[in-house]
Amino acid sequence: MAVTNPLVDFLPEVRARIDTVAAACAWPEFSEQVARHITCTQLPPHLILPFASAAAVGGDPCSAVSTAVACGFLILATRWFDDVQDRDRPHTLVGDLGSARATNFAAGALTVAWHTLASDRALPQKALEAFGRWTIEIARGQDVDLTGRAWTTLEEYWRLMGGKTGSALALACEVGALAAHPDRGELAATCGRIGMHMGMSMQILDDLDGAFHPDGIGDLARGHVTLPVLYGLMADHPAREELRQIVSDGRLAASVPRVRARLEEIHCREFLVWCAFAERKRAYAAIAELQPPQTDQERCGRNTLSSFADMLLVGWEDLVGPSFLHLGSVPGSTGPEIE
Repeated sequence: MAVTNPLVDFLPEVRARIDTVAAACAWPEFSEQVARHITCTQLPPHLILPFASAAAVGGDPCSAVSTAVACGFLILATRWFDDVQDRDRPHTLVGDLGSARATNFAAGALTVAWHTLASDRALPQKALEAFGRWTIEIARGQDVDLTGRAWTTLEEYWRLMGGKTGSALALACEVGALAAHPDRGELAATCGRIGMHMGMSMQILDDLDGAFHPDGIGDLARGHVTLPVLYGLMADHPAREELRQIVSDGRLAASVPRVRARLEEIHCREFLVWCAFAERKRAYAAIAELQPPQTDQERCGRNTLSSFADMLLVGWEDLVGPSFLHLGSVPGSTGPEIE
């Protein structure tokens, strides 16, 4: 007999609330795009995280509904802003409406996210403050990425990944916990760390996809130095100087097949998958720091957090071999050591 997760029962309410909030804006074109990009498709999976975190810290998951709805609009805002800035994916809002209108829609979605939280009279001030703190961190991470700088160390790039994707999941977890239990700030911060590690795992795999099987133009064809290329530049292997010359000469976009071949030779895919598994292990360790569950609801919250971390890595297990188990950590960083 299949076991159902009661926290999933909140998602239809989140979907309906997103539609209702969008319709209340009296902006038909906006509600149409909200429906097209989020409510008429599969909801982003991490909208379950506010409910999981609320339950895991011993609170009522019902208190996290407005947080999940706000996260839905924040996801839209960041996705629409990102598409305007990167233009690397097919079937996007910017492709349909142009950059000016897409930027306006993204700003509208961000404003609606804040309005949703402000309209929840029961939402604790600490939850609102955490939402603001993490939202700023997401914007900072995106701005760092937009500078187009050439990354020189894994530590620098690890911080970028934390700002971009890690912060989004950290927000969902910490704000959900604070919405339910504002007096348990330490546990909420632990939930934030759980989300950060899961977000890092997600970003590592996203970088892998962007280099080896992109949905659209891809990072290499755009000349972007992401984690796979940075690994090739930092690891000790015969083709390292060749890769460094390609990057320093600005020939990355023109050398995609050759760069991919060099990265395959040094088992870059396997290494990045190992890194993603290492971040999942850190998420598990943070989950273990939460208070021992006293109720079925708390147990469900913790199990949902663990299951979400597992879900991110489904299908990648075969790429992780025993030859990678010796790898350690970069001093002062959660990143992997490669030299």
